[in-house]
Amino acid sequence: MEDQKLYLLSIYLKKWSYGDNKLTVNYSFSYGDKYQRKHKELRLGKTTKMLSDFIEQLYKDLDGHEKNGKLKNRPGLFNDGETRKKLNTFFQKVTKEFSQNKKSRGKSRMISARSVDFYYSDKDYGQLDDATKFFVHINRGLNKIDGDLWTNAITDLKQAQKYKPDDVLVNKYLALAHNKLGQHAKALPFLKSYVKSDENVESLNTLASAYISLQQFDEADEIYKQISDQFEDKSIALFGRAKIAYKQGKKYIDFLNEISKSNRTWLVDKLKKKWEYTLADEENQTNWNASIAARYLGFDRPYDLTRKAFNKEIPSYFNAEKGTVRFVKEEIDCWVKLHNTFNLTTENYKIFPGKLTAEEKGKKRKKKQSAEITS
Repeated sequence: MEDQKLYLLSIYLKKWSYGDNKLTVNYSFSYGDKYQRKHKELRLGKTTKMLSDFIEQLYKDLDGHEKNGKLKNRPGLFNDGETRKKLNTFFQKVTKEFSQNKKSRGKSRMISARSVDFYYSDKDYGQLDDATKFFVHINRGLNKIDGDLWTNAITDLKQAQKYKPDDVLVNKYLALAHNKLGQHAKALPFLKSYVKSDENVESLNTLASAYISLQQFDEADEIYKQISDQFEDKSIALFGRAKIAYKQGKKYIDFLNEISKSNRTWLVDKLKKKWEYTLADEENQTNWNASIAARYLGFDRPYDLTRKAFNKEIPSYFNAEKGTVRFVKEEIDCWVKLHNTFNLTTENYKIFPGKLTAEEKGKKRKKKQSAEITS
């Protein structure tokens, strides 16, 4: 049986420090059924030394996954000569660029490629077995996700999926990419495969969140009940059920209060970062312009409110073409309630319904156009 090889898949420059004369590279490799993404800080110097240090780090990474902390037999680096040659060229170019940028205080133009895909050419790629081709494509997909190239990531991840249709990582990130692009229906089959392969709180919560985005609330609620029944920590399930209740205009605060009893710090962080104020039933929303919403919240000027809106501190909706901003009363009420109940900021907000006319209190979605003003 042929000895397994260590495959270096890619490397790219993450950052550098002029003052410390160091750089950090992100890299990925595979060995057998193992796939790893790592980073390493290297001191700038002779490229032969940088190359040696980097290769040694690769084997340390590999040793770290063994039960006794070290491989019995150190595997060879696949396509060793060509791989080292590409690495050496990469370090030479980066070192040259580093020196030029350092002299010009970071103002010189980039002159070198900052990344290497070791199997980009058909010749190199053709030498690989299917197991390694799988890792090549999943690695490219994750590299593109790191660069927010979500559509391109899907292309590579689907290539990986051809080799391993039920792989947990592939289905997880295909779902993530489709969700990121707002393609929640397309994400569902990948999420279901992800849950089937690895049923845990994260996979179940991700599937439930997709159902919420599709307004399939009953399906999402069943999943959160399952999480609550199967797993010890109930916080994620309660938070999900609170979102479902809120979006449907039902009582949601009891779920959040239950979390607050044992996990208040976690709850505050989630409310700041993950709470979605958008309601599902658009027909029964009260839509306001900045002038009405400002009076309701006691602001002296609409500008004080729109500034918060532009800073994404308060739920609002922008129409870029018209340059207008819209607020929803029911979402503002939730925003005030959450901030005051759970002390999300140091401010305590009040509402002033007495400052509105009877007509303003009842502005619904059918009057949306008249509720928008130029901000």
